[in-house]
Amino acid sequence: MATPRILWVVGESFARAAVHPQVVTARELRDRLARHTPEPGARPTVVPGLGIDENTWADLCESLAEADARPADTHRPPRPVPRHRVLKHAQDNVLIGDARAADGRFGARLTVPNETEMIRDHTADQQHVPGMLLIEACTQLITWAVAELVTPPVGHGDRYAVMHALETDFERFVFPLPAELDGTLRVTGPPEDHRVPLAAEVTIRQSGRVCVSCRVRLHAFDPAHIFAIEHAQALRTLERSAHPAEEAGTADPVPPGPPILVSPGAQEAAP
Repeated sequence: MATPRILWVVGESFARAAVHPQVVTARELRDRLARHTPEPGARPTVVPGLGIDENTWADLCESLAEADARPADTHRPPRPVPRHRVLKHAQDNVLIGDARAADGRFGARLTVPNETEMIRDHTADQQHVPGMLLIEACTQLITWAVAELVTPPVGHGDRYAVMHALETDFERFVFPLPAELDGTLRVTGPPEDHRVPLAAEVTIRQSGRVCVSCRVRLHAFDPAHIFAIEHAQALRTLERSAHPAEEAGTADPVPPGPPILVSPGAQEAAP
């Protein structure tokens, strides 16, 4: 079999994808380079895929240079957004990089850290990126975009994205190669100081083809307002749980507007 012209290097979390001669894990690439130097006519251009971060790619580029092999000059891994911008405690769970936003539109590149718990704890033996991880990436991008695009109340922090409807279509698998997310955000009703009703749509494309479409209805809340709603409902739930017979059949008062369910990316309880 002829040596591939492009060699994609991926993280060990995507080792199953290395069944293809065009794909190699970072560890396997290092082993190959340590064993021998490629012949001049058989030197593919090495391109980073998912599971390869900026530090790993820099180390691989040094190893490739020492072996007289060729890293891709025009390719680099995405630079992840800071974890607090997508409401994560661990930077390894950030799934979007090189994010951008303007005029109601936004986008990013998919980034899947090799050590993210969302891959480590996924037991399926697959070559593709798990669907729940792609939903999380869409949610993170919407969370980031709301803070970027929706003006906060005077004297308050960034708006807090809270979903109340989610619909996702999976048209084809996403593999551990570069993928792009693009989205739109539009106001769907009269804005208020404490919340703005919105609709968002995010599309994930790979190799120019649509793989995933995600549509979300949400509110951009003033954080103090949504946390007060959450706390009040938590108290009511505790009271009902302590006296279930007394509370059976009683209605739960809700704030004005549609019922709200918190975004998976926000990882907060529903108000």
